[in-house]
Amino acid sequence: MTTAAFPTSLHRTVLEVVLTELRADPDVRGVLLSGSLARGTGRPDSDLDVLVVTALDPVRRAPWRSRRRPLPVDLVPRTAEQWRSCFAPHRVGDESWGYAFLDGVPLHDPDGAVAELIADAAAIHAGYRTPAPVKAHYAELWTHVVPKMQAVRQRGDPVETGWAAAVMTNELLRTLWAANDLPNPSLDLGTCQRHLDDLKAPAGATDLMRAVLRAAPRDALRLQLELVADVLPLLAARDAAPPPPGAKGGAYR
Repeated sequence: MTTAAFPTSLHRTVLEVVLTELRADPDVRGVLLSGSLARGTGRPDSDLDVLVVTALDPVRRAPWRSRRRPLPVDLVPRTAEQWRSCFAPHRVGDESWGYAFLDGVPLHDPDGAVAELIADAAAIHAGYRTPAPVKAHYAELWTHVVPKMQAVRQRGDPVETGWAAAVMTNELLRTLWAANDLPNPSLDLGTCQRHLDDLKAPAGATDLMRAVLRAAPRDALRLQLELVADVLPLLAARDAAPPPPGAKGGAYR
């Protein structure tokens, strides 16, 4: 049925039942397995992530959308055009669903809708340029919070240090993707780790980010500051506009 690695026989059985239901629905144009099972990193407690390409706007409450299963199944139905519109995010914090298609395993694709979306995701990601307001947002963010992070390091309070390192890791990951003119991936651990090697700048960013993720809080905060110093010049843009209203999010402040 698929090249996915199933952590348990129940995962395979449930997916086979779901796929049978989807194939029988004339509104379903394609089905793709995503998430940890598609990446080959599924565990016995993993859920099933299934993306569905529908012919019509998926407001219809098809039985397969709400049926109880022996394990959690996350079914996400959208039309091809709706999926495609999610491949080039343009606001701070928005994520691209294109990664799910690029990393996914097609399960049902009778008319090529899934294959076309995978090709579109690759092309859209390759041509993506981070909007200037998004880069401006991150440049302003780090100008504001770096002195605060430095002060936290100097004080050495372990709770404050742990909090700052944890909160700013998310912002740093988002900043790196913006600086590399790449759309944000979902920040679940599997997707993030799989695509860290997509980051080409600044030099050594991938290794340094992996070190941040492994480090104790005090070391993580120090490494974050080193990486921010290298990435800030990449955010400079002459045509950068002010960040979108209310887009600062939950950074450490």
